[in-house]
Amino acid sequence: MKKEDILKKAQIEQKDEREEEINTKAFRIGWISVSVVMLLLIFLRSIFNESATDILIILMAQVAAASFYQYSKMPDKKIYLVGGIVAILAIILSFASLLSSYGVY
Repeated sequence: MKKEDILKKAQIEQKDEREEEINTKAFRIGWISVSVVMLLLIFLRSIFNESATDILIILMAQVAAASFYQYSKMPDKKIYLVGGIVAILAIILSFASLLSSYGVY
């Protein structure tokens, strides 16, 4: 292909790889920040003997979603599948603990 053809094709696509990279990095930084804040809240709640299962459920839901998405795109990496399954188990156990603390069962 000629340089002009490549340039025309790129202009027609209207897809900016730099913008996509920035968006990906922004979401990654955002989730890392949210995860750090959640871990801080879990730590503070444990100091004051309060339950942090609700925060743990949210954190594990994010981990499960990310792990299963990564596994769907890279099925040869089984660690993502294992991480997703462990996160789902953590969600189930945390949810059971939360319901138990409310006296549901």
